Amino acid sequence: MLDHFLNYLLLIVIVIDVLGVIAYFALGALKKKKRVPIPIDLKGPTLWQRLFARRQKQTVSASDKDFTQLHRVLYGFQDGLA
Repeated sequence: MLDHFLNYLLLIVIVIDVLGVIAYFALGALKKKKRVPIPIDLKGPTLWQRLFARRQKQTVSASDKDFTQLHRVLYGFQDGLA
């Protein structure tokens, strides 16, 4: 008696699993049809223009105060390591 009950229960579980797999693939196919292409913004420079653009040299004027501060920071690291 219990044997037949468990067999029927297993059969029901297998049928539900198979129906779930069929529904999964059917809904997946429907979802792919509803996709809208993403618009591409072409207003900016292209990849090749960005890669091969000649970059202008950037010059920064540094004062003696900046060099003094840099000197102090670098020697501070040296003292910390020793």
